[in-house]
Amino acid sequence: MAGEIIVIGAGLAGAFAAARLAVAGCRVRVLEGRRRVGGRAFARSLAGSADRLEQGGAWITKGHHRLQREAARLGLTWRPRTPVTARRWWHGGQLSDGPPPDQREAHERVLARVAADASQRAGGHPGVTASFADYLRALDPPPATRELLSAWWCLSGNGPWERAPASDLLGACSHHDNTPDGIIGYWHASLEGGMDRLAAGLLESTGVPLELGVAVTALRHHANGVEVETADGRRLAAEAAILATGLNPLRRIAFDPPLPEPKRRAVARGHEGIAVKLWVEVEGAEVGVLATGGGSGIEWLFAERESGRGTTFLVGFGLASSAFDPDDRTQVERAVARFFPEARLVAHDRHDWIGDPFSLGTWVAAPLGQPEAVAAATWHPEGRLFFASSDFAPDQQGWFEGAAASGEAAAEAVLAYARRCSAL
Repeated sequence: MAGEIIVIGAGLAGAFAAARLAVAGCRVRVLEGRRRVGGRAFARSLAGSADRLEQGGAWITKGHHRLQREAARLGLTWRPRTPVTARRWWHGGQLSDGPPPDQREAHERVLARVAADASQRAGGHPGVTASFADYLRALDPPPATRELLSAWWCLSGNGPWERAPASDLLGACSHHDNTPDGIIGYWHASLEGGMDRLAAGLLESTGVPLELGVAVTALRHHANGVEVETADGRRLAAEAAILATGLNPLRRIAFDPPLPEPKRRAVARGHEGIAVKLWVEVEGAEVGVLATGGGSGIEWLFAERESGRGTTFLVGFGLASSAFDPDDRTQVERAVARFFPEARLVAHDRHDWIGDPFSLGTWVAAPLGQPEAVAAATWHPEGRLFFASSDFAPDQQGWFEGAAASGEAAAEAVLAYARRCSAL
């Protein structure tokens, strides 16, 4: 295409799309509503610390080759995931290293059922289609096992129990050994300094013009091109546009003409991700300890690594709830004490992804009964509009590798469209 292509969103999907187009010789411009690059990749330091901690996504798997390829090209390095050296369960007001003795037989029964269902899903069968809430009712787990599944749900399904499918948990289990605790075995490494460095490096290394703090409010598209309207009143003409905002933020953009009905339904429903990710710096905790339980608030807490000042960084997950305020120091202290009574809180931090107008949710949680909302087939191009996001990636959905794959696929679709136009 001789004219400019606008990429909306400077997360991993947008960065991979823009870099691929730039390498192909296209004129590209990236617009990002935030005043930073990275999208759901966002690292920052706690007060007084030099360590940048991932507020959004972090881990990759060994099979995430696109991310590893570009990180190597940019000279970025990976930090191996910390091994789990000790396991703690919190249930019934006390810590233990497993379920209570009187619940172990029922516990093993439930985990065997979960493993069988996860294995079926890994084999390509539809398997369980129920909500997570209905799946738990069918499993009828003992209390400690229920809290274990709830804790791992915060990292896998991460949606309201009644509104998201249990298959999200089962899919996560299936990647390693079909058990909930095995989910962590699939995580391989995180990027030193934060995954947002990869997005920034891709754009800088290919010389793509980037405008930060530019929110897109409207998009008009027709046979001859695209017009992008920004919150500051500008109207930018382009030959094509790639929307790399993620699913939920698309509801903030007015399309003229409107998107077709399947896409409109998907945008109206959105995805259900409501996880809370919390970083905690403490004194007195041993690295490698993984703790779960409680059934509310922070339900999963891992002593992830040592800081540069003799303390330990813990990373925790829960579901957003009015019953727990992750910004309240007293409540955070209680959450830490539940799992690490020997530790003293130094500092804590988190980013509100649900309230963030450019994410409106955490990583993708499929809407129950409407899987087409996050299906790659739904998000095919519409004329000169193209779509990229880990939310509806054809592979590795919800991971940054999925964002990279989706971004590259959108760029290839733009190039194919340009070739067809030039052949007419």
